[in-house]
Amino acid sequence: MDTSLVIRPIREGEEAATKQVMRRAFSPFTWLFFSWSKDVLVAEHEGRIVGGAVLKTFTLPKGRKVGFVYWVFTDPEARGLGAGQGLIEGALDFFAAQGCDEVSACVEGYNTSSSKLFATRGFSILSMGEQLRRYGWDILPYWWHSFHFMDVGHFLWAKPAAERPDSPLLQWLGTWLVNVALLWLAIWRQGRFELADLWTIPLVILVVFGARSLAMWLAAKAQGLAVRFRAWESSATLVAALALLFGGYFPFTGSFYPVEDRWRYRELLPKIGPMALAGTLASLLLAWGSWAALRGRVAPGMASLLSPLLEISRMLALLETVVAFFPLISFNGRRIWDWNRAVWVIASLAAVALFFVP
Repeated sequence: MDTSLVIRPIREGEEAATKQVMRRAFSPFTWLFFSWSKDVLVAEHEGRIVGGAVLKTFTLPKGRKVGFVYWVFTDPEARGLGAGQGLIEGALDFFAAQGCDEVSACVEGYNTSSSKLFATRGFSILSMGEQLRRYGWDILPYWWHSFHFMDVGHFLWAKPAAERPDSPLLQWLGTWLVNVALLWLAIWRQGRFELADLWTIPLVILVVFGARSLAMWLAAKAQGLAVRFRAWESSATLVAALALLFGGYFPFTGSFYPVEDRWRYRELLPKIGPMALAGTLASLLLAWGSWAALRGRVAPGMASLLSPLLEISRMLALLETVVAFFPLISFNGRRIWDWNRAVWVIASLAAVALFFVP
């Protein structure tokens, strides 16, 4: 870290300058979600603000006091100064002075510039199982204060770290099961639930999620990239709200990530991009295959299976291509966009076409 870098609380009249740095650090759509708190640290270098951290503290019903890093950002033009490291160190000192029992943050799964800052300081991702063991029913106010109830593809990093390793297989099975339950709920809310849905919906989601996962895992293995599955637990609350209020649904798949906590996105993108494309192609092939089969002569029983297969796989194909921007940047579309724009365009056109063919 540059010795001339100063980490200090924000002063009166500095919000505008700090917000300008935030705007340079984040995409325009992210600006809509940015918010302040009463505790903000800034990184100053030679009289100029080059970064900031928005901090929060809250106490859970059972008395656990939590320090939460709500936002951390640095000026892209000030890279190499160590501003991000300094802000995290400053946040840890601030929370220690406040008597916090733990410190946490929510970080998008592929945002390694942020996650590495936490991983190198003793933080780890808390799986849904670990969160339930640690917080019990306090998980509800925890998610409320941390906004973790609708940040799709973000993981909860905490210090102290997780006490036991989690199971990628259980996370995958849990993802499948919750998607089944919420799609049932959405169909019921629409008033079109049928007895056949009790077996077709679990089977269809198993096929779609299974094909995507297998394709991604095989593509990673072929390149020598060790990956593991992680569930997107906070997506469930957003989809549950859509299902209850509007009868809406979108598949939240979880995804595969490098096994190591400390890795660099740009360095592994040449391998992550093909892995993402493999998962997207699996969804596209299922969608176009079921569309073609429905255009032929199929038995009534097969039609009741192929129709939801087409509906779910084409919805996922769209999420895995066109929707490559915040807040749904955890789907494969963003990985393909970052890896190869031409491939992204071709895959996106193939996905969009599914919604226009008769």
